[in-house]
Amino acid sequence: MHPFVEGGLQNVWLSNGYRIKETRNGRSVVVHNPQGLKRTICSALCVKSVPLSGVEFRYLCRELQITSAVLCKRLALSESQLQEWESARQVPRHADTFIRIMYAVHLDRPERVRRLEAGPVARNQNVYFVLRHTDRGWTLQETLEPPAAVTSVTQAKGQDPTLATDRDSLA
Repeated sequence: MHPFVEGGLQNVWLSNGYRIKETRNGRSVVVHNPQGLKRTICSALCVKSVPLSGVEFRYLCRELQITSAVLCKRLALSESQLQEWESARQVPRHADTFIRIMYAVHLDRPERVRRLEAGPVARNQNVYFVLRHTDRGWTLQETLEPPAAVTSVTQAKGQDPTLATDRDSLA
């Protein structure tokens, strides 16, 4: 067994998937599929049954590539508060929940997490969600422009409204 201490994690051990290499500068550990390992560690942190430690919180933030400036802005923190959290035995519940959700979103839609860097939309700005059903399920497109309305069901891609069933209804 070998401890995986990257990023300050003290509670992660590798039972295999690594080799120790002798170099001119001493011993070095080579991990097989390091990206896959990091993804597995982050996924494990997100579903662990106890609150995240500050080190684990910082590790998830680093893997998500969320800067401390963005994190402070989104959680309404000062830089010193964030540093206190990162060195704490456990982070506050709302921060714990926030970072776990962000990682889950990252797994499914990484571009959504990167949008945190973007400036906020004005509070009075309408945001429209255009949902489209495909063979693979529903897709979502977010836009600031109002979509063009379809005035009758038959105009929607030439679909025959008589083919709809009760299963197709939301009722």
